[in-house]
Amino acid sequence: MNDARTKILWHVLRVLVAAVLIAYVVSQATFRDSVRPAPSQAALPILRESPAAVVVRAPDGTERVIQREEFRPGGAVRIQGIFSIAARLADRWGLALAAVAAMLFQQPFSAVRWQLLLAVQGIRITFMESLRLTYIGAFFSNWMPGATGGDVVKAYYVAQQTHRKAEAVTIVFFDRFIGLVAVGVLGAAAVIATLGDPDVRVARLVDAAFLGVVLLAGVLFYSRPARRLFLSSRLFDPLTRWPLIARIDRALFIYRDHKGKVALSVLYSWGAQIAGVFAVWWLAAGLGSRAFWYHYFLIMPVIWIAWALIPVPGGFGVVETLMQKLFTAAVLGAAAVAAGAPAMPPAEAATLALAMILAYRLVQMVVSLPGGVLYLARRTGVSPAHMREEMEAESFDA
Repeated sequence: MNDARTKILWHVLRVLVAAVLIAYVVSQATFRDSVRPAPSQAALPILRESPAAVVVRAPDGTERVIQREEFRPGGAVRIQGIFSIAARLADRWGLALAAVAAMLFQQPFSAVRWQLLLAVQGIRITFMESLRLTYIGAFFSNWMPGATGGDVVKAYYVAQQTHRKAEAVTIVFFDRFIGLVAVGVLGAAAVIATLGDPDVRVARLVDAAFLGVVLLAGVLFYSRPARRLFLSSRLFDPLTRWPLIARIDRALFIYRDHKGKVALSVLYSWGAQIAGVFAVWWLAAGLGSRAFWYHYFLIMPVIWIAWALIPVPGGFGVVETLMQKLFTAAVLGAAAVAAGAPAMPPAEAATLALAMILAYRLVQMVVSLPGGVLYLARRTGVSPAHMREEMEAESFDA
C-alpha cells in the first residue's frame, strides 16, 4: 500500500471515529424541553404549556396533560433541552463576556512559554513574533482542525527564520508537551479537594496514570545511566546514528541543564490553563451548572490531555463524549443537591455538558480570530496544504 493511500485511509478512519462519537453524544442529549411523568417512565416532549399544566405528546401520539402539582419529588420532572439551556447563558451574558476575557490571556502566556523554550536552543524571536505565530496556530487549530494543525503552521513559520530547522520544529511540539505536563499537574493539584468525591474517581485515575507515564518517560530519557543502557542496545543504537534523530535527541536533552527555564515554562502554562478553566467554569455557571470549583480544575485537564493526544480532527466527538461521561448529573448538580435541591436528570446533565463544550469551542473560535487576520497579513502566498507537504518532505540534513 503506497503512502498516499495510507494517508487517505488514516484520515477516513479519524473522521469516522469522530462521526460515530458525535452521533453518540447527540443521542444522549435532548434538544426540546420534555417531561418525565414518573421516575420509571420515558421523557415526553412538551407541546405547549400554561400556568396550570404542561401538555406533552404521549408515545402513541396523543396529547397528555400534566398538572403543575405533579411536579414534585418522586413525581414529574421537567428536562431542559439544549435551546432552553443556551437561553440561560444569553440571560447571563456577563459570564460569557468574563469567559472571553479570561481566554484572551491564553495566547500571551503560550507565546512567552514558546519564546523561552526556543531561546534555550539559541533561536531568538521577539515576543511579538511569538505571539503572532501563536495566534496563527490557534486560528488553524480552531477554525480548520481537519486540515493543517496549528502546530504544523507554527513549525513551518519558525523554521523559515533559522538555519536550525530541526531544533525549531522539535521545540514546537516539545512546547505542546510541556503544556500537557503542566495541565496534568494542575489536575493533580485538584485531587486533594476531590478525594472524598466518588463521582470524579475516573478523572483522578486518568490524571494519575498520565502523570505516571510522563514521569517514567522523563526519568528514562533524561537519566544518563538509563540513556547509556537503552541507547547502546540493538534496538535504539541504529536510531541514534541518523543525523535527524541525533539532532532531535540533542535538542530535547539540553533542557536537562535548564531546569529553571523548564519550571518557568510550566508556570506560564499554568497561567494559560487556569484562564481556560475559569472560562469553562463561568460558561458552565451561565448555562446552569452547579458543579463545585474543584470539578473543573480536575476534569478539564483530563479532557485537554485527551484532546491533544487522541488523533481525531479537532478532538470532535472525543471531547464531547468525555464531557458527558465526566461531567455527570451528580457532578453538575453537586452544589444543588448539597443545598437540598432535587438531583439533575441524567438527560439534562448530558445536554448541559454538550452545551458547555460547544460554548467553550465558540469562545475559542472568537478569541483566535485575530490569528486569521495575522495569517492573511503575512502575505506569504503559501497555502496550509503546502506547509504540511513541505514539513513532511523536509529532511533537515545535519
